[in-house]
Amino acid sequence: MKKMSDRIDLYNRYYTERNFDRAEVFLALREKYQIQDVLYPGSFVHITPAFIFPHVVFVDNDKNAKRFFNNLDQVKRIIEAKKDYTEEPTIEFLGQNYQAPLPLAENKIDLLISHYAGIISQPCKQYLRVGGLLLVNNSHADAGVAYLDKDYALIATIDPNRKSSILETNLHQYFIPQKQPVSINDLIISGKGIGYTKTADLYLFQRIA
Repeated sequence: MKKMSDRIDLYNRYYTERNFDRAEVFLALREKYQIQDVLYPGSFVHITPAFIFPHVVFVDNDKNAKRFFNNLDQVKRIIEAKKDYTEEPTIEFLGQNYQAPLPLAENKIDLLISHYAGIISQPCKQYLRVGGLLLVNNSHADAGVAYLDKDYALIATIDPNRKSSILETNLHQYFIPQKQPVSINDLIISGKGIGYTKTADLYLFQRIA
């Protein structure tokens, strides 16, 4: 991918045109929590977090993601045109499988993002600091896995369509199976979320151990 316009077009096709950039979610998180360093495994070309947070590491083994990020200067220029902070953006791209060890310091990341890319809460937990946040959906059962992991605590649910998008009440109503309970290993092996009596679009966990 040679032209910056090609990168912009690819980002817009997948996120802007689908109204799926989730900028409002990241803005809400920034307003409420102390977040500087972000890790986004399985990011594809979803660079929106870098518009909101100054330090973001993207990880993806997808060939189109690698092509998108093969000129970081161009990607950085896109981010600089849209960023909502005064600092110089610092971005890094790791073109590898996130389940393999990453060349990152442990216990440093403020926000770990898990969106539609498999089980991220487990192999990437080591990079998230205690007290840091995991933003996750349940498309591949990762929210259910995090809920059953004693190192995480559910602290909020998020609905981008709700005026007050971060909800911290009635959390006990979530992750009640519609059928029989499952173990964390069951969810990891299947990679598929089960039915719950009450669900949210996104879940916010805090690493507590």
